Amino acid sequence: MTQSAAVPQGPSTFVRVMGVVSGLLGGLSWLVVFGVLLLIVPKFEEIFARFEIKAGLPWATKALITVSHALHIAWPLVACIVLGIPAAAILVSIRARSRKGAVAAMVFGLGSLLIPLVALPVIAINLFLPLVVDIKFASGKP
Repeated sequence: MTQSAAVPQGPSTFVRVMGVVSGLLGGLSWLVVFGVLLLIVPKFEEIFARFEIKAGLPWATKALITVSHALHIAWPLVACIVLGIPAAAILVSIRARSRKGAVAAMVFGLGSLLIPLVALPVIAINLFLPLVVDIKFASGKP
């Protein structure tokens, strides 16, 4: 009797497709967060300057504005991150020889969906809170 050697099978088509889809969705989530930091935060900085509350901003809002400035300066790096990370997850999903690699890429892509769920509320709170406090102060209400 001859023993047949078990040939390792690659990931199923479903796992590959889910890896590609999760990579695309993960890339979209990174794009949304960086888009807000690059496009929306500077508009709020202008609003803060107009209302003359730039000096009285909380440290978290100042840090957010600083991150936005840094991203404006390092936009090529931002573009590499926004395009490179999802592309890597997609390529690993497509070219993975083992199921583990494809599943890892899929998990990474799905994990990237958590980024906007955490980052966007934090960004919104840090942008709107100074305006709410300033409006309350201007109206004379404690």
